[in-house]
Amino acid sequence: MTDVLLSPANFWFSIALFAVFLVFILELISTVFGMSLLGLGDDFAEFDGEGFLSTSFASWLNINKVPFLVYLIVLMTFFGLSGLIINGLTASILNTTLPSLVSVLLAFAIGLFITAKTVRLISNLLPSVESSALTSDDFLGSVAEITIGKASRGNPAEAKFTDHYSQPHFVLVEPFEDHELFSQGERVILVQKNKHSWLATRYQ
Repeated sequence: MTDVLLSPANFWFSIALFAVFLVFILELISTVFGMSLLGLGDDFAEFDGEGFLSTSFASWLNINKVPFLVYLIVLMTFFGLSGLIINGLTASILNTTLPSLVSVLLAFAIGLFITAKTVRLISNLLPSVESSALTSDDFLGSVAEITIGKASRGNPAEAKFTDHYSQPHFVLVEPFEDHELFSQGERVILVQKNKHSWLATRYQ
């Protein structure tokens, strides 16, 4: 099995599967500290605006059915597995493997198709994540808890809040007032979005 994964023909497929394994390990570690990686990428819809996500192709891909990171993990998993299967079949039938570019494109097309169908099933099992792609307007007024560091004006700290779909989100916050200071464990209200962080006031 190691020889198959380390084969030059399977390089990109092995990289994809290793990335999935690495994310899994990081998620386990972050869970121990009360955090989660699954909220990463939730702002993608906000930056996209009326672009790709509003197209019929994106709707067919079901890319908005689950959190973006979950979609990416599923896609990388099926891409990696499809590539290994393609190279395994061609090697056994033709005694050679397809050119790397051909196998990568074919595996990506197959992986994308299977991913589109799989995430629909996942969203049916976990309906709470169907609308997890929120914009900054949806965050406004949310009550978050400082999880890492101390927040002062110009020096944001990490905070966590859970939306009405029970989906956790991690944001950087700093005080709205110039001389305010937020410590770990304190609760704050998100009141204004900056370029890289949120301005917040203390939750009374």
